[in-house]
Amino acid sequence: MKKNKIIVEIRKPKLSDAKALKGLINNKELLKQLCDYPYPCPLKRMEKDVEDGIKGWKTKKSFSFTILVDGEIAGSIILENPSKDKGRYDLGFFVGRKFWSKGIATEAIKQIVKFGFDKLKLYRIQADNDSDNLASGRAMERAGFKLEGVLKKIQKKKTKFIDLHMWGITK
Repeated sequence: MKKNKIIVEIRKPKLSDAKALKGLINNKELLKQLCDYPYPCPLKRMEKDVEDGIKGWKTKKSFSFTILVDGEIAGSIILENPSKDKGRYDLGFFVGRKFWSKGIATEAIKQIVKFGFDKLKLYRIQADNDSDNLASGRAMERAGFKLEGVLKKIQKKKTKFIDLHMWGITK
């Protein structure tokens, strides 16, 4: 029997997304891959992130999206930290644990890259991942990003130093 294809879409965030996103992000395995999030992540923090994502659209300092899978909230993806000329943005994303290893992050990345190049007229999108988070690197590679370099022992996690993999895609 043929498996049904999942439908991944990205849309502008709504404040009502905060509760579902909080539920997804409150996973120790996921949070160890994200910077600056406490465990457990309080709802107020997620509400602030969603509010900031909504405001970012108005100021063009960021373009945040909620990732949906068959209509269910699965994560978040953002273009942020624009270059001075606003032609380059950094990519950030997370997908809830139950959505891992299904191609969802890759599809969301492809969609935000298309948005960045077609709508924002960007010339470059860049991202990074910790060397202990290879799945993020694979998702970016499958979405067309190229590994551009590795910063050796750039940060300490608990008792070991990790490398930072630098990725980029150009129009």
